[in-house]
Formats: sequence, C-alpha cells, structure tokens
Amino acid sequence: MENKVGWVAVVLGSLLAVVMGLAVACGDSDSEEALSTEATIAASLPELSAEDAAAVRALADAYWAAWNAYDVDKVLSMLEEPFRSQRGEEIKGNIEKLRRWRMSISVTEATSPRIGPDGEVVMYVNVKKPLSTDLTQMRFKKTGSSWVITYASKD
Repeated sequence: MENKVGWVAVVLGSLLAVVMGLAVACGDSDSEEALSTEATIAASLPELSAEDAAAVRALADAYWAAWNAYDVDKVLSMLEEPFRSQRGEEIKGNIEKLRRWRMSISVTEATSPRIGPDGEVVMYVNVKKPLSTDLTQMRFKKTGSSWVITYASKD
C-alpha cells in the first residue's frame, strides 16, 4: 500500500510541475516578447535633440525618485490628463504598497528617448522591483517649454 501512495505522490507532483511550467511558459513570455519588440521598434525611431533628451531623462529620473520618496502628489503632478485621472488611484495604491513595505525601485534606461510617429517622445526603462523587473514604456509631450508624462506603464 505504501508503494501505491508513494507512486501517486510522485505522479501528482510531476503533473503539478508540468502544469506550473506550462502556466509560466504561456503567461509572461508573450507579453515580455511583445514589449521587447516594442522597445526594439522604439529604438529605431528618430532621436531628440540633446537638450530635449536631457530634459526628458531628467523628468523620468524625477518621476521615479518621487516614487521612491512615496510622494504621490509629486508623481501625479508630472502626469498629463487624462492619464492622471485614468491611472491615478492605481498609482497611488502602488506607491502606498512600496511605502508600507519600505521598498524602493531602481530604474535603468532600456532605450534612449525617441520621437514617436504621433510626435510624442517614447522611452523604455527597466523598473526593478524586489521580485521582478518590468520593461516599462514612458511617453512624454512638450507643452510650451516644459515636458509632461502622458503614459508610464508596463502594459
């Protein structure tokens, strides 16, 4: 009887490992591959002037620094409507989670800022969290002499 129980446990454990492997393989790889493709396309777009690229990078740095300072108001102030209204509560909740767990994120540039087909500036960054790293698209628009973030998300 012990042999049957042991055999059943081995079969069930193996089956669980296969199912978990399929779930992981089917889940994230497609979205990561799509984002990687988007980042590759973004890298082929026209470049910004050195001055505008520096301003966009400075805004991106300030944005992520505000996340690490848990400064919701500052983060939201850098976002243009309607993105601020659409995602503000979600962003606020995510910053609160970081604060509650005393975590921070680190961000590295994946692609340099480039001019997108719609005239907005597109840049991809790697956002490293404690358990994962997300390729995140950021979009910027110049209003007058200053820049605003029109989009910042991994999806």
